[in-house]
Amino acid sequence: MLLNGRFSVNGRRVVVLAAAGLLAMALLVAGCGSDSDTGTASDEAPVALTKPEFVKQANQICAQGLKEKDKAVAASLKESAQAGGPPTSKDIEKMVEEAVLPAYGKTIDQLGQLGAPKGDEAKVEKMVGQFEAAMKTAEADPVKATKKNVFVAADEAAEDYGLGACNL
Repeated sequence: MLLNGRFSVNGRRVVVLAAAGLLAMALLVAGCGSDSDTGTASDEAPVALTKPEFVKQANQICAQGLKEKDKAVAASLKESAQAGGPPTSKDIEKMVEEAVLPAYGKTIDQLGQLGAPKGDEAKVEKMVGQFEAAMKTAEADPVKATKKNVFVAADEAAEDYGLGACNL
């Protein structure tokens, strides 16, 4: 505060505290930037696995994903049966959208996060890409995806790589 052209003691304290606060905020904001030397787990490439490790983990991921899908489908069918009569095409579309695709999406995401074995990065990337493409196709037309398995090429690529449990 100004008293007769001078800062009072309380006024100086306010100015000093305000300056310190601004400095602290500036340091905090500067610290929030991205530093390429320090990455988060999602920024870093997954650790490369050996092929047997990759196959084992991928098969476990796929088996778990299929169990989750089967459980969700069974619950959906039970719900449909309680409504009376066989499932309608709307029921099937809902089941695919709410039970099948989320389980498959989670499985595909987890496969994509596994560290591909050295030398097999391109094969694994292509296989995961095929699963992702099939997923987009199924999401675009869930009913049509029930009539024609859009995952055939991805399933074959997975099987060729040694993933027997990855038939989505």
